[in-house]
Order: sequence, then structure tokens, then C-alpha cells
Amino acid sequence: MPAKFALHGPVTKNPGDFVTLPGSAFHVPVKGPPIGGPESWTKNDIIEHVKTGMKIELSTMPIYFCALNSIHHDNGGWGTKARFNILAIAEQEMLHLALAGNMLASLGGSQPLYNHKFVPSYPSSILFDNVDMVLRPADKENLECFLKLEAPYMPSESDLLDMHHQAKANNVAPTYMSIGQFYKELERGIQAVAQKDPDLFGGDVYHQFRGADFFDSNMTVITDKDSALKALQTIVDQGEGSLGIPESHYALFVELYQMRMNWKCINYIDEPSTEKYWENGNMVAFFLSLAVNASYCYLLQAIDRFREEDLDSVSQTQLLRQIRRIMVAILSPAMHALAGQEITPGRFAAPCFEFYPPYSEDCLTPSALFNALSALLEMALGVAEDEAVKDEISKIVFSMSDLGPA
Repeated sequence: MPAKFALHGPVTKNPGDFVTLPGSAFHVPVKGPPIGGPESWTKNDIIEHVKTGMKIELSTMPIYFCALNSIHHDNGGWGTKARFNILAIAEQEMLHLALAGNMLASLGGSQPLYNHKFVPSYPSSILFDNVDMVLRPADKENLECFLKLEAPYMPSESDLLDMHHQAKANNVAPTYMSIGQFYKELERGIQAVAQKDPDLFGGDVYHQFRGADFFDSNMTVITDKDSALKALQTIVDQGEGSLGIPESHYALFVELYQMRMNWKCINYIDEPSTEKYWENGNMVAFFLSLAVNASYCYLLQAIDRFREEDLDSVSQTQLLRQIRRIMVAILSPAMHALAGQEITPGRFAAPCFEFYPPYSEDCLTPSALFNALSALLEMALGVAEDEAVKDEISKIVFSMSDLGPA
């Protein structure tokens, strides 16, 4: 059996036609651990740190969505609360990603999200302590990882002294111990460079997300040092590095960890991948997993395209609608349908959030990506036998009718 599969060409009725490319998968680890900032910051240093911030935020979203998707519905019980809280955290990670993107635009930089080298793969790790980034259910082990990921880092006096000596000796600050510390160091860099360059954030304001687009007053258009620092403070206060804030990510995960025995989870297979679903012979899971990957990349591409369109243009308005619809009507129900597929006895498929097309570093055009996604859903529907599964997929297919490229 060939070891690779691909689907971004003509559609046929034979699933084997999509297994064509020899070799093994590409794996792009989550960028990390990031190294501490320089003693003497430059504008380019800030741009590179902001790009790393975008990568950090992008890397956390799939692990939270995967955990959320694993929790059984329980009609208002702790499972419902856990789902609500994890969804709120994941949505705030999307806000943080948008804020970092706004900051990058104001600095005159750019970074496409739909990019093979920028889309992380799993399992991987992040930060100095190599916190695991794994696609798992919302169980004890994964909640412990979430706590480590969102934990505030408060250096002791001796830690600060050690940092000072290490920075002097190596001309770099130490490896970051937390995401909060990462953003605190970025704040230091902004303060230093803005003092010498008052026009540091004098770049593009016309291709930034605004509160009217998403997240209301929490969204900040970056125009100067003060608005940049406000955006950083929003990120830190909502979770990364904050102590004593009741609704911070860390505080919410502490509560969920304490109550983790009060909900049930889908038992995912270990280290899920689309290739494993093919090898297992579950073609419904295989095509649904590819569809999840394609819809995830279509979402990232839509965000990229939004930032390229003119402010308040018809195309930009259409893309905003498309971004919302992809998340609600395509990606979320496709993940739910995928998680119902049993791969081995008692173990189920999980969304993989892989770059699409598989085994290629090339991005597809919006039309090609949309057509591939449509074809994958049709193929999943064609091989499904269970009527409930067919009904789920049919609803997703119907929702695709008005989601073509704007």
C-alpha cells in the first residue's frame, strides 16, 4: 500500500486514487522554546518576536479545540461548563492571534497563517520546560499541560540575578519560562525602541481587525506605542502570566482540573493523524479528517485574505462572514462527526489540524482549496453507511453552498 495520500486534483470515485505520493509526512514543530530578547532591541527584533507570538497563539488553538470536542454533552452539568470555558479560552486565543497580527501590520511586517512552515503539527512542545502540545481529550494529563502552558511565571530575586548574569555572559536573555514572560520581554523591547523611534507603529492601519469585526472593545487597532501595550496587556490579563484574575485562562483551568472527574470524554487514539485513519481502513474518518484539515486551512487563508483587502470593501465584508461561517458551519460540525468514528476498539478519531494539501509545502489557491474541501465532504458522504453520520455530513455539505471564495 502506498504510504502517502493526496487530494487536490480531479475527483474520482475510488478512494485509492488519492493515495499517490511515496514517503513520510512533514512535521513542523511548534516554534520554541523562544530565546529571551536581546539587551539592545531593534525594530526587526520586535517584528520577529511578534511573529513568534502569533505562532504561539496559533499553536494553542487546536489543542484546546480538540479537548473541547472530546467532552460529552450532559445537559447543563460540569461537562457543559467545561465545554463553555474551554471554548471561551480558545476564542480568546483567536483574539490574541488577531491582536498580534494587528501589531505586526502596524510595524510594517506580514506573516501568512496559511503557510506550511507556520502551521504547527502535533505532538510537539513549547517553552523552557518543554510543555507538551498534544491532541488529547480534556483529561487529567491534558489539563495538567494546559495549566503549565498558561501558568504565570513570577521570578524570584535569585532567578532575576541569574538572568542578569546569563544575559551579560551570553548577550541574550534566558530562555522564556512562560508565555507571560515572553510578552513581558516584548513589552520591554517596545518601550526601548519606541523611545528612539516614535513612529515605530506607523505602518498599516487599514488591514487590521477592528472591534466591529470581532471581539468588540477587546480588539485594539495598533497605531502607536500605547495601543500596542494595551494589546499586550489584554493578552496577559486574559491568561498568559496573570495572577489573581478570576476569569484568566490559568484560573479557569485550575477550576476545571479540580472538577475533572465530573465529565466524560471521548477516548481518542494516541497521537492522531489522518494517515493512521487510512492505515486503519476507516475511510469515513480518513475523508472527514482531510476535510477538517482543509477547512482549518481554508479558515486561515480567509484570515490572510481579509488582511489583504481594502478597508470596508465588499470583499472584506464577505470574508468576515466567511470566517464566521467556516468556524461554525464547517469546521466545528466536521470535528464532531470525525470524533464519532471508532478507529480501534474503544478508541476514536480526533481532529488533526494538519496542513492541507498533505505531503506538500505548496499552498492552494482559494478556489482549489474550496473545491478540495467540497470533494472531501462528498467522498466522506459517499463512503458513510450509518444514517446518522450521513445526516451529519449532509448538513455540512449543504452549508458549503455559499462559502466559495469571496
